[in-house]
Amino acid sequence: MAAQPNIVFMLADNVGWGDLSCYGSLNPTPRLDQLASEGIRFTNFNTEAQCTPTRSALMTGRMPVRSGTFTVPLGGSAPYGLCPWEYTMGELFSDAGYATGMFGKWHLGKTEDRIPTAQGFDEWWGISESSDEAGWTAHPMYPDFLPRPKIKQAVKGQPHEEVDDFNLETRPLMDEWITDKTIDFIRRKSAEGGPFYAYVGFTNMHPPMIAHPDFEDATDSPHAGPKNMAELDHRAGQILDTLDELGIADDTIVVWASDNGSGATAGESFGTGGYWKGCFGGGWEGSYRTPALIRWPGEIAAGVVSDEIVAALDWYPTLAGLTGLADKVPTDRPIDGMDMSAFMSGESDTSGRDFYLYMGVDAEVISAKWKTFKVHFRYTEEYSWTAPYIKRQVPMVMNLINDPHEEIDLMDSELTYAWVIGLASAPLLELAQSAAEYPHIAPGADFQGYD
Repeated sequence: MAAQPNIVFMLADNVGWGDLSCYGSLNPTPRLDQLASEGIRFTNFNTEAQCTPTRSALMTGRMPVRSGTFTVPLGGSAPYGLCPWEYTMGELFSDAGYATGMFGKWHLGKTEDRIPTAQGFDEWWGISESSDEAGWTAHPMYPDFLPRPKIKQAVKGQPHEEVDDFNLETRPLMDEWITDKTIDFIRRKSAEGGPFYAYVGFTNMHPPMIAHPDFEDATDSPHAGPKNMAELDHRAGQILDTLDELGIADDTIVVWASDNGSGATAGESFGTGGYWKGCFGGGWEGSYRTPALIRWPGEIAAGVVSDEIVAALDWYPTLAGLTGLADKVPTDRPIDGMDMSAFMSGESDTSGRDFYLYMGVDAEVISAKWKTFKVHFRYTEEYSWTAPYIKRQVPMVMNLINDPHEEIDLMDSELTYAWVIGLASAPLLELAQSAAEYPHIAPGADFQGYD
């Protein structure tokens, strides 16, 4: 085992809880199933409401409402992204001597001070925004005076370059190219001998859903979703095979996760929540309970399936803990993630997290978990990411053990469950108290730090 392990973090886009066969999908995902069998498969992993919030939580360990990254600005018109003051996972590992590379979708800022190479990564190749740009900029009425999306690359300390168009022709090839860039980085940095951190932002399963030509016949389904999932499985396998080929699999922590729940549009669904109700943004379990896997041979037990509550916020302090860098996590700001390194290494039976707040794109709470209970402060009735939120007079309380499909409101029973609302609301009170001392950063603000 290496003195300091490498890290490969693969983040899929809009992959639901039920999209991997090890989570019950009928579509085979053999490489990811194997990865799950070699480490921990989380059945209660929780994300944020959209792409940008989850990626922000991952990179900082902080609730996106704190950093002004709680929503995606539609059409890319508003300033957004992580302000330079935030101390990202890229910066933490870079400062610890890791070679750092980001390949794929970033979605945390497009200005020079907010792209990956300004946030701790030595190199970057990919897109700064979301995959849907390839679709809506292809509309025949899209004006010529507006910018068109580009594939970009950069190295630390230098302005980014535009290396190709990102359009409906290049869209289906993105995950192949992302994988090739990642493998090249792993080979180069492995040869240099130092530890590396590769952050891989795949573009599947985000619309526009266009299958890669090599995966048109990957499944019998006529839809692009299963074909794209087959490609995601294959791309993960290519990266895992590279680690084996180089003899560094035992010295590398591998994480594979999704950034938010599956979604649906008027056209076709892109992914499925499987056992759970809802699509992304809605506040139901299928909105933010997604697949997540971790492997570190010899350090993390194989074949573990855990229903402990884990959140995207937790990867930052947990990976710092697993690599001996817990003391490098900032102490001058609230860190909402929990260090679960003891749990993942088997030294603790529990993750330490018994609650989770799911915030909306308006920075207000939608639902909250406390242990096996769920409180809905707001909810959506439709399976659509554009569905309106409905707020009742009294929040709904549900028991996810007895009612996993969230159909029975316990507040309508003879027994009162108001005490559950109180427990689930406690983190909201703590957040408000914390914000009084550490005010939330406004979206796009040039924040300089707390006094």
